Amino acid sequence: MLSSLSINEFAAKMASDDVPPGGGSAAAMYGLMATALLEMAVNYSLKSPKLAEHDEVLIVKQADLSRLHIELTILIDRDALALRALLATAGMPELTPEAKQVRAVALQKALKQAAEVPLETARACLEVIEIGKAIVDLVDKMVVSDLMAGAAAAHAGIIGGLLSTAINLSEIHDDTLVSGLKGQIYLLRTAADELRNALENRVYCCEPFSVMI
Repeated sequence: MLSSLSINEFAAKMASDDVPPGGGSAAAMYGLMATALLEMAVNYSLKSPKLAEHDEVLIVKQADLSRLHIELTILIDRDALALRALLATAGMPELTPEAKQVRAVALQKALKQAAEVPLETARACLEVIEIGKAIVDLVDKMVVSDLMAGAAAAHAGIIGGLLSTAINLSEIHDDTLVSGLKGQIYLLRTAADELRNALENRVYCCEPFSVMI
C-alpha cells in the first residue's frame, strides 16, 4: 500500500514510469500533509494556558482533523486502486464482439470510479481549509505560518483532485453523470479559491506576513 511507504519510497514510486500512483494519490498526500500541519497547530495550541478559552473549539476541530487524517490516508490508496483498475480495463482484449462489449461496460465503470474518488479527496481537502479558517485566530501565533502552509497544501490537493476528475470526463458516455461531475468541479474550485483568499486576506494583512501580499 502506498500509504505505508516511507517518504523517500513514495517519492521514488511517484517518479517511476510504473503507475499508479498518479496525480490523484499525490493530491490525497497533499491533503494528508495539510491535515497533519493543522493537527500540529491545534495540538501545540492546546498546551498553552493562555489559549485555554479556545480549548473547547480546538478539541472539536482536533477530532475533525483526526477523521480527515484517516480519510486522506485511505484516499491515497483508493485513488491508486481506481487508476490501476482503469488501466487494467483499458488493456482488456477486444478479440470478439462479446469481449468488446464486456470491455466497454467495464471501462465505463472504471472511468466513473476514477473520476469520483479524487472528488472525495477534493472535498476532504476543502474541509481542511474550512477548519484552518475557523481556527486561524484561535491558535498560537507561533504556528500560524504552519497553518497557512497547511491551507496551501490543502488547496493544492483540491486542484490535484479536480484535475484527476476532469481528465476522465471526455471518455464517460453518461451525459448526466458528466454534467453532475462538472458542476461539482466548479463548486469545489470556487469554494476553494474563496476560502483560500479569505484566509490569506485575514493573515497577510498583519505582520510579519504582510510581505506575502
